[in-house]
Amino acid sequence: MKLTKTQLALITITIIALFLLIYSPHLKNPFPLHIDEWHHITESIKLEKGEYSKGDIAGIKIGFHIILLLINKITNLITIYKFLPAIWAVLTAITILATTYKLTNNFTIAFLSLIFFSSLKSNVNILGLWFFVPLTFSIPFIYLYIYFFTRGLKIQNKNYILLALTIMLILIPIHAVSVLFAIPILILSALPHLNYIKKEYKFFSLFLIIPIASIFFFSSIRALSLFNTTTELTNLLQFKKGYNPLELDNSFLETYSLTGYILAIIGTFYLIKKRKSKQYLPYLIWPIYLLFSIAIFRITEISFLSPYQRNFYYFALSIPFLSSIGTNYIINLIRSKLKKQNIKNLITISIFILIIFLSFKSYYKIPQQLQVYTIITPTDYEDLLFLTNFPSSKVLANPFISTALYPTSNHKPIATIYFYNSRDRTEVEAFFQIQDCKIKNLIIEKHKPKYIISKIPINCDYKLLSKKNNYIYEIQ
Repeated sequence: MKLTKTQLALITITIIALFLLIYSPHLKNPFPLHIDEWHHITESIKLEKGEYSKGDIAGIKIGFHIILLLINKITNLITIYKFLPAIWAVLTAITILATTYKLTNNFTIAFLSLIFFSSLKSNVNILGLWFFVPLTFSIPFIYLYIYFFTRGLKIQNKNYILLALTIMLILIPIHAVSVLFAIPILILSALPHLNYIKKEYKFFSLFLIIPIASIFFFSSIRALSLFNTTTELTNLLQFKKGYNPLELDNSFLETYSLTGYILAIIGTFYLIKKRKSKQYLPYLIWPIYLLFSIAIFRITEISFLSPYQRNFYYFALSIPFLSSIGTNYIINLIRSKLKKQNIKNLITISIFILIIFLSFKSYYKIPQQLQVYTIITPTDYEDLLFLTNFPSSKVLANPFISTALYPTSNHKPIATIYFYNSRDRTEVEAFFQIQDCKIKNLIIEKHKPKYIISKIPINCDYKLLSKKNNYIYEIQ
């Protein structure tokens, strides 16, 4: 991209603002915000210690766990994690800026795409840029492989198409769903180029590597025969209602602003009116297909290839481009009605400011049940580090602290919120609610913890090791 000093300054300011925006939830919480983040940290540490479970479904994201493991080799993964979502959002934003500029050869549209991408919202159900998880890690690669595949078809550039294939193959062990959701989009985008595909059918047969590699990868991770792998994959790719533990009647406004949607509709009509829909056909197919997929789920309660909640976010990822097209059209339309250059510039700046205000106005308005929660506090973290002075064993603690227990202290939890022994969560919670030491001891005899972490003192015959923050007891 050939940028002027003014354009470079605008991009720099926006990138810094985006970093601060994504980092903002960590101003109050310096640790990972979501149980999924803690889960992936735990799996990466298990991988390092040789405790990674063969056959566990978590293994299908082993690529992401390897990345976290490499980060942990360089620095303390838990303390650095708060910066990872913001850093990755910046890298993603640069990717969007570059691909949109190459797609349109228009700086205004590319810059507006950056602005609208920054306005994407996050919550604990649909996830989003606030969290560093396989979904968000995959976002820049989604933009890249869709761009290279569709652009490669258009200009008949095999190198572009091979690059798209390579990116998709890399994503399979990181977040396969971020490839699967786009397969219908890529197929529909390829239809206008059937003559070229037929002519080069040997070259395009390389894309058979994707399902073949996926089957062998899944077979290896799950320790299944190829036949059983095919059967299980067929079942797993039908995401039925109840797949997500926090399944709600999601609103499109959870991920994007109303202003952004209105501008995207204007942008869509502009492309159709100016007969540019063929030029940008993949970027129209993308949101239309996902709307169709969301509608199918609401009718049948089954989402194919990708989960219902993820489809909301994949849909939102397709909208910034259309919103920028709509905004650019409005700006040019108004400027064409004016004669004085100073007035044109003033109106353009005013529109920019108004759109930014309206797009970010509801950014932090998140439904109560979808608000970011606190897994551990700095004092909890201090207590977990205290436990590293003792040999690895089982620890009885509330499910939230237990979620962070293994990666911080190397001790094993009795039950966490969701991923590990969550069936025992109710029993663990009951332990801290009841007062009768006999009943407490029955729970201890069943689960055999060596240590207890409690928010309040426990008046039973347990050895007190520390009461600096939480009360830490040893079972003798």
